[in-house]
Amino acid sequence: MALVGACGGNIEIPQDVEKAAANLPEKLDYNLHVKPILSDRCFACHGPDKNKQKADLRLDIADAAYDKECESGLKAIVAGNPAKSDLVHRILSEDPEYVMPEPASHLTLSVEEKAILIKWIEQGAEYKPHWSFVAPVKPALPKVKNEGWVKNDIDRFILKKLEDKKLTGNPEAPKTTLLRRVYLDLIGLPPTPEQVEAFVKDTSPNAYEKVVNQLLRNPHFGEHHAADWLDVARYADTHGYQDDGLRTMWPYRDWVIKAFNRNLAFDRFVTWQLAGDMLPNPQKEHLVATAFNRNHQQSQEGGIVPQEYFVEYVADRTNTFGKAFLGLTVECARCHDHKYDPISQKDYYSLFAFFNNNNEYGQIPYNGEPSPSITLPKPATERQLRFIKEKLSVVEKTQLQNASALRQRFEKWLAKSVQAPLIAPKTALVIDVPFDSMTVRPAGEKKDKRRPIFTNLANDTLNFETNGDLDFLPVRIKSPRGKGVRLVGESYMQMRGINGWGQYKEVPTISGFFERNQPFTVSLWVGITDPKFKGPLFNRNLGPFNGFRGYECERLEDGRLAFRLSNVWPDNAIDFETDYVLKANLWAHLTMTYDGSSKANGLKVYINGKRATGRVMSDGLRESMLWGKNHTNWGAGAPNFSIGQRHDYNYKGYAVDELKVFARELTPLEVHSVIGQKDFVKIALQTPANKRNDFQKEGLFEYFVTNIDTENQKLLAERKHLLAEETELLNKEIDVMVMRERKYPRKAHILKRGAYDAIDQEVTADTPDQFFKIPKELPRNRLGLAKWLVHEENPLFARVMVNRMWQRYFGKGLVVSAEDFGNQGDLPTHLELLDYLAVKFRNSGGLSHGWNYKLLQKEIVMSATYRQSSVAKPELLELDPNNLLYARGPSYRISAEQVRDAALASSGLLSPYIGGPSVHPYQPDGIWEALATRNAVQYVQNHGDTLYRRSMYTIWKRSSPPPMMLNFDASERHFCSVKRQKTSTPLQALVTLNDPQFVEAARVLAQRSLLLNKGADSKSQAVTRIFMALTSRPPRAGELAAMTQLYNEEYQDFLKNPKRADELLKVGEYPVEMSLNKLELAAMTIVASTVMNFDEFVIKR
Repeated sequence: MALVGACGGNIEIPQDVEKAAANLPEKLDYNLHVKPILSDRCFACHGPDKNKQKADLRLDIADAAYDKECESGLKAIVAGNPAKSDLVHRILSEDPEYVMPEPASHLTLSVEEKAILIKWIEQGAEYKPHWSFVAPVKPALPKVKNEGWVKNDIDRFILKKLEDKKLTGNPEAPKTTLLRRVYLDLIGLPPTPEQVEAFVKDTSPNAYEKVVNQLLRNPHFGEHHAADWLDVARYADTHGYQDDGLRTMWPYRDWVIKAFNRNLAFDRFVTWQLAGDMLPNPQKEHLVATAFNRNHQQSQEGGIVPQEYFVEYVADRTNTFGKAFLGLTVECARCHDHKYDPISQKDYYSLFAFFNNNNEYGQIPYNGEPSPSITLPKPATERQLRFIKEKLSVVEKTQLQNASALRQRFEKWLAKSVQAPLIAPKTALVIDVPFDSMTVRPAGEKKDKRRPIFTNLANDTLNFETNGDLDFLPVRIKSPRGKGVRLVGESYMQMRGINGWGQYKEVPTISGFFERNQPFTVSLWVGITDPKFKGPLFNRNLGPFNGFRGYECERLEDGRLAFRLSNVWPDNAIDFETDYVLKANLWAHLTMTYDGSSKANGLKVYINGKRATGRVMSDGLRESMLWGKNHTNWGAGAPNFSIGQRHDYNYKGYAVDELKVFARELTPLEVHSVIGQKDFVKIALQTPANKRNDFQKEGLFEYFVTNIDTENQKLLAERKHLLAEETELLNKEIDVMVMRERKYPRKAHILKRGAYDAIDQEVTADTPDQFFKIPKELPRNRLGLAKWLVHEENPLFARVMVNRMWQRYFGKGLVVSAEDFGNQGDLPTHLELLDYLAVKFRNSGGLSHGWNYKLLQKEIVMSATYRQSSVAKPELLELDPNNLLYARGPSYRISAEQVRDAALASSGLLSPYIGGPSVHPYQPDGIWEALATRNAVQYVQNHGDTLYRRSMYTIWKRSSPPPMMLNFDASERHFCSVKRQKTSTPLQALVTLNDPQFVEAARVLAQRSLLLNKGADSKSQAVTRIFMALTSRPPRAGELAAMTQLYNEEYQDFLKNPKRADELLKVGEYPVEMSLNKLELAAMTIVASTVMNFDEFVIKR
């Protein structure tokens, strides 16, 4: 066979290629036959990534391939004319400088693949959209010959393909096998011997359906299906990275279980997790669902760059969204355009922008849940908190209702104000450091001896000291009030009490420790000496180490000022940023006053005596500002009031003078008094009424309301008391991380090479146009993204979800690469069935608007495809070793969690309790200590019933996951996982033979089997019971004989060595039944352990 070239020459088609072409299908399909070859061998250099396109050639788009003229003068592809197509010349060439794929790529084309490309071009080189990027439509049901095998529509699609290959499906599995299979698949647990017996005896035509319906209603259904979802959600009980501290995320796990049990419509199940906080009037369950987006790893380490890790968190959410819901490897477009799929780097960061606006910080605290979070009180506490909120509301309403009466009382007071007693200007002044004089400690420990001390005029027992000696003394500098000090970065200044650093438990307010219900004021003069200075001007917190818990004033990068009161910043906080820019080489007087209301409008900032304007970044302070929730509020680790230092850094580049801290809220006139060193209250009062300016008039009113009026004082005292009660209650409750948007959107940019600091073009939140453009009416936020995802025109979401549901039951999806529906992923084995399930799932009945999860599970398990025997003839195994045709039932090892749960359930040990905090069952000694740094170092085993909870409740420490489950291929939960490996290793047998949990389960199963069977034939009956419990079937005659012989042999061995029996029976905490002969029990334990190591125990058939 010869092809005529463009320049008159001929191309000889090699005989092997010509022969392969003769065996190809009559009509080639681009998606089925051609694109897999182009994607795997060509797209890396000639695909979507514009930065990697060699010779400026794209082969993934028809027009680009048709129009590109190559070096040879030929077009890359000429539809219908292989001889004029440069692609054909190159794939047939033997010249290493010309042949494609080029030798350096280490890729080659087989003879058949060359034939396919040539024949495809000959047939017109028709391109088609990628199959998964076209919205599914409900296909017509195939006609089949063997109608008697069909039980529902699923079977028609499977059987049609089998009949095309002249194959048939298997008959239904035996009842015992089928019952065990459906129990394991729907609730994750094996049936009891009694349940097996009842099903075998039930001869009604709907016996199986009755069991299915019971299992769908079983509360353990939610647990089993949630266990899979936790892999997708990368759920763990620790933060990950180096420190890997504990977090509280189990309420999210509980929410997932409840969602599956209540059959929450699946579109809502996903929408709540992506954007529950953005729903109208979101409830706590909606907020807890958004913990899905916070399950990623987070870093507590002190040396990190917070912005770098913040970018990692957002990237993780973006990547998880792509894998979990789109079935695409979007992460490949983080650093450059995707090499295989039509996802540009701009597309990636446009998706990234949806998740970029969470009100969080890149470095999380060691103390308290990272922000944002919500508190989940126990029901009794919830009632108390509701009562407190109602009383606080009454206080606020009373203040509003008394406004006119308050004015009247003010006017009466004003009329006699010259004679009325005023509070002294220095009332509640707890820190007063003028910085005019300094002394040096003459004696003490070596590290204290030369430490300079600034006098605190408010209390001579509490000094303001530098943390450093005379060699690193802050520089004295001239200020508007005489002599100030300039920070040089080698030392800083802190309050220190008579009991040492941070020992203020008895008198906290006198050293600057204030709770969120306590009014206070901080004022000082500040001069910026370095225009680039960014950092705290004063603070009483440990910075990111404790979530900025406390308060501070910080100069931002642009020179504006931020004043913060925090539990965990930035969300559980009050955060006010000024419009005012504090410029370099100018002194300014700063005053921060707070009224103790826990509200942003209670925080006021004055700059040079004038009320500062700005914007409230956060107004969510709801918990303690002191050292820590569930921790001692005081002690050596408590952060002191500091200037020039925050736990993470020493600062330089500014000077201070005249520091004053009051344990009360100063009013505007009093602020002026502090600056001007005059009593502006008295001056205003002494000014004739007709000559008072507006500032004096309003200033006197605020002074009266805050300091004089007894009625208002009572209300303020009541508020203070109620907030203190609320804080105390909240301190005892758990918080869980959630999503909450920032008030002011954070900009998103393309990041060159994916690096956090390589900022490029700004982008806005958007979806990739190649799949389905987000409708204009949807908001460009996470809620809009969720609605785009579940939209009927979205081609991916429903397919991806039903594919993973199919994978649950058959061990693999109809698209085997469940994580990749893109060009590099596997083609569907049954595309029409996939589309049928996707459309049916989206439109499924039983719920108001479709997306009925349980209904689809029922359809799958009711099908003949699912119910058929897994036994395969040798010729079928050779033809279809991976069961891609589904000519037999599923057969594969159950999950790691199921292996342990089956042992516990079969023995009767499994706790039925659902939900709650994670538990600490048996684990090898020192398993955490070996890899821990300073957080969650020691594994403390639980006792009692918690040892026997389902495996999904086992605490999951990312740096040390449960080794038993890792041996059985559990996901490590560092990232989103949609498919587990299935390996078979000797370590798995070592677990089931020697792990204390399995040895104890075998012993308890043996114990109960012996107690249930006490007749003459008790031993064989006990063996039978063990078989039924562990394999859901009675033993065959040979198995019963072998196990009975094993029992007898072990009994004789224990008779010779009773200490060995004692050692065996000591394993585990469940008590040994003393009425049983310990040697018989030990021998029967060996039998139970042996059966537990049959493949039938861990293999679902």
